[in-house]
Amino acid sequence: MARCLKTPLGIVLLAAALQFVAARAADAAMPATDQDPSLAQEGISLQAVCGKCHSLQIVMDTPMSYDAWHETVQKMIDRGAVGTDDQLEDIMVYLHRTMTTINVNTADVDELAIVLDVSDSVARSIVTRRSKREFTDLADLKSVQGIDASAVDARARLIYFK
Repeated sequence: MARCLKTPLGIVLLAAALQFVAARAADAAMPATDQDPSLAQEGISLQAVCGKCHSLQIVMDTPMSYDAWHETVQKMIDRGAVGTDDQLEDIMVYLHRTMTTINVNTADVDELAIVLDVSDSVARSIVTRRSKREFTDLADLKSVQGIDASAVDARARLIYFK
């Protein structure tokens, strides 16, 4: 095998094999958009730009605030990540809607609507309720009229209360 790598054909074959393996690994780490088909294009942009340099698993394992995501994406651009303006906007939309942490006791209506994927009226209900008594846990949040409990459960690792 080592002898094969010394030939141009061997190097080309190895490079092709590595590309194939990397593509399969990237597919495995592809963000799930089947739950929300409206994020399909955003997921494709994330894969196209971010997946060039690293596994998307690192992204999926690292929820952060929106500002931290913005800083991280800017750092990646500074390090050489290349994407169109539309792709970069898609990436921020994807991260905002799927990987952004939120404190339900301090977030504004717009942020609650985006991150919790609720209507503006439900987000306003959350703000109204917390002005009387802060939320303490997921069960408390699920008690708000119009909240989809399964959606809250799906985002549980992004939601905090202090």
